Amino acid sequence: MSQARLPVDSRSPLRRRGRIWEYTLLITVTAFAGLFAAVMAYWYAPELEQLHAIALLGGMGPGVFLAQQVLTMTLGLIGLTRNLFSGWRKFSPPIAVLVPAHNEAHLIAQTIDAIDEAAGHYDGPVRIVLMDNCSSDETARVAQEALDNCRCARGEVIDSPVPGKAKALNHGINLIDEEYIVRIDADTVIEPKSLRKAMRHFASRRVGVVGGLPLPLSNKGTLSKFRTIEVLNRHGFTQVALGAFNGIIGVPGMFVVYRRDILIQAGGITEEMNGEDTDIVLRMTNLGFRAVSDPRIRFRTEVPESMVHLREQRTRWFRSLYHVTAHNRGILFEGRTITGSVVLPFTLMNGARRAMMAPLAIFGAILYFVYGGVYLHPEIQTVLAVLLGMPFVMACCVVTLWGRPDLVLYMPFYMGFRLLRSYYTLGAVLTLVYPDRASERAFEAPMPLSRERTPRRRNWIQKALDPANPAEALARARRRQKA
Repeated sequence: MSQARLPVDSRSPLRRRGRIWEYTLLITVTAFAGLFAAVMAYWYAPELEQLHAIALLGGMGPGVFLAQQVLTMTLGLIGLTRNLFSGWRKFSPPIAVLVPAHNEAHLIAQTIDAIDEAAGHYDGPVRIVLMDNCSSDETARVAQEALDNCRCARGEVIDSPVPGKAKALNHGINLIDEEYIVRIDADTVIEPKSLRKAMRHFASRRVGVVGGLPLPLSNKGTLSKFRTIEVLNRHGFTQVALGAFNGIIGVPGMFVVYRRDILIQAGGITEEMNGEDTDIVLRMTNLGFRAVSDPRIRFRTEVPESMVHLREQRTRWFRSLYHVTAHNRGILFEGRTITGSVVLPFTLMNGARRAMMAPLAIFGAILYFVYGGVYLHPEIQTVLAVLLGMPFVMACCVVTLWGRPDLVLYMPFYMGFRLLRSYYTLGAVLTLVYPDRASERAFEAPMPLSRERTPRRRNWIQKALDPANPAEALARARRRQKA
């Protein structure tokens, strides 16, 4: 974080105060999970040893893995209950659907038709604003024909001559007067009731962002099956659990609804960096507004059709973790936000763990099969439990509860896909730029709609992560010279 070339701190407004109930809930559920795991380990020690023998529990002890899953399941139930209570009231204000498009002639008509159908199930007026972002194909013409055929929504195609999705989004935001903006990617097809379900959450003034479940557009192909498993576990389970204590730090930009005034107050969509969709959600929650991830809101988007495309996509996604963290480094370990003090540091740690999973698996295989008689090493069951184990069991349970037991057949291959994903995570770290000069380790990510940048007191950790900090750069140079 301190050596790579990453965005400088946005210093966007931070008005949220750490709510005692958020920390209390997280601490209470964590204590319950630990106590439950301890009781199970005491009363059912022989059974847990049997699970350890077949590589389902292991590592630092059965209770660690069991406690982690109990923690997530409990938070998931609480988050699901919050979503149900949040989205029960009818709420249908006028909305604008913002669609940035670049060379999407092959799918843009289907995207617009799906929005029009969803508008038919929505009680308020719907306006579509399609930003043609430097397309060289027939995107504008096909989109205009589809808009002319809309029955329930009205719309227009606007030329956005400056390349870049973020630039097109900010251009469109400046042209929209509606209080709520629905951002939809041009390759995304929403389900008929998506708009109605999403807007009901905004009946509460404390909700600023709402997202849903990004399923694959097609169920054909192995990569689509892997993506479905990944989505159901990530967005249909883990993301809901984070919502239990307002810990959501990002909502996928394929389909997301923003409260416009809060979006502008947070600075708009950041340009020239990876992960702009996560970045804006994080900055909006810093203002004290809740982000909702409701898996009942479903939409479908394209999945990479080749390994080359998959690698490019995942490397970009995983690199965004460091861009977003750097751009919001001021909230790291900042007690006023639970996202900055708990969720974001945990996400960074988890990213580091995932990046090292593939190299450690290779090292462990070499150590076991080549030097097994020389070095002491853990039992193979423990190694398999760390790589597979409870994540395998929980993933099977989640997809079954979501009504997709057929995906259990693909689960062993999905576990191998997780190692490939780990390799891409490592690639994202290694493909960052690491300049020798401290002055070259930071760049300004434009925030064209920014209205306010507030100075914040930085702790020693934030200062150490600042690549533009002259004192820290000088101290490092002296340490290198002494070494």
